[in-house]
Amino acid sequence: MDQLHDLLSRDVFHGLNLLVILGFVAMGIGLNQSRQGRSRAPVAFAMMGIGTVLVFIGLYVAHTTS
Repeated sequence: MDQLHDLLSRDVFHGLNLLVILGFVAMGIGLNQSRQGRSRAPVAFAMMGIGTVLVFIGLYVAHTTS
């Protein structure tokens, strides 16, 4: 479990950890799905909400390990 925590909280790209990067990717996918009309609005909102939660969790995890 400690190895997973180290993996998720380690800085990967300019100070961002893996959870924050995955959160931004999920928000981008949700936004693009909505704009291109590939999915309905609730699916896009859910993806953006999941991305937002991942970003907040990633920021919390990074702050607690510092």
